[in-house]
Amino acid sequence: MKTVGVVILGLIALAVIIVLIVVEIIELAVGAVLLLVALGIIWWLWRKVKSKFD
Repeated sequence: MKTVGVVILGLIALAVIIVLIVVEIIELAVGAVLLLVALGIIWWLWRKVKSKFD
Protein backbone atom coordinates (compact mmCIF):
# COMPACT_ATOMS: atom_id res chain seq x y z
CA MET A 1 0.00 0.00 0.00
CA LYS A 2 2.92 2.35 0.64
CA THR A 3 4.15 1.82 -2.91
CA VAL A 4 0.77 2.81 -4.33
CA GLY A 5 0.79 6.00 -2.25
CA VAL A 6 4.28 6.92 -3.39
CA VAL A 7 3.32 6.31 -7.03
CA ILE A 8 0.20 8.46 -6.66
CA LEU A 9 2.20 11.28 -5.04
CA GLY A 10 4.77 11.01 -7.82
CA LEU A 11 2.09 11.28 -10.49
CA ILE A 12 0.55 14.29 -8.74
CA ALA A 13 3.97 15.97 -8.54
CA LEU A 14 4.61 15.23 -12.23
CA ALA A 15 1.21 16.67 -13.17
CA VAL A 16 1.94 19.85 -11.19
CA ILE A 17 5.31 20.26 -12.92
CA ILE A 18 3.72 19.79 -16.36
CA VAL A 19 1.00 22.33 -15.57
CA LEU A 20 3.59 24.87 -14.42
CA ILE A 21 5.61 24.40 -17.62
CA VAL A 22 2.48 24.86 -19.76
CA VAL A 23 1.55 28.02 -17.85
CA GLU A 24 5.06 29.42 -18.42
CA ILE A 25 4.79 28.70 -22.16
CA ILE A 26 1.40 30.45 -22.30
CA GLU A 27 2.82 33.47 -20.43
CA LEU A 28 5.71 33.63 -22.88
CA ALA A 29 3.33 33.52 -25.84
CA VAL A 30 1.10 36.25 -24.38
CA GLY A 31 4.17 38.38 -23.69
CA ALA A 32 5.35 37.97 -27.28
CA VAL A 33 1.94 38.96 -28.63
CA LEU A 34 1.80 42.03 -26.38
CA LEU A 35 5.31 42.99 -27.48
CA LEU A 36 4.27 42.78 -31.14
CA VAL A 37 1.18 44.89 -30.44
CA ALA A 38 3.30 47.50 -28.66
CA LEU A 39 5.79 47.58 -31.54
CA GLY A 40 2.93 48.02 -34.00
CA ILE A 41 1.51 50.94 -32.03
CA ILE A 42 4.95 52.58 -31.76
CA TRP A 43 5.52 52.14 -35.51
CA TRP A 44 2.07 53.64 -36.26
CA LEU A 45 2.75 56.62 -33.98
CA TRP A 46 6.20 57.11 -35.53
CA ARG A 47 4.72 57.25 -39.02
CA LYS A 48 2.03 59.68 -37.83
CA VAL A 49 4.58 62.01 -36.20
CA LYS A 50 6.96 61.71 -39.15
CA SER A 51 4.21 62.72 -41.60
CA LYS A 52 3.48 65.82 -39.48
CA PHE A 53 7.07 67.02 -39.87
CA ASP A 54 7.18 66.44 -43.64
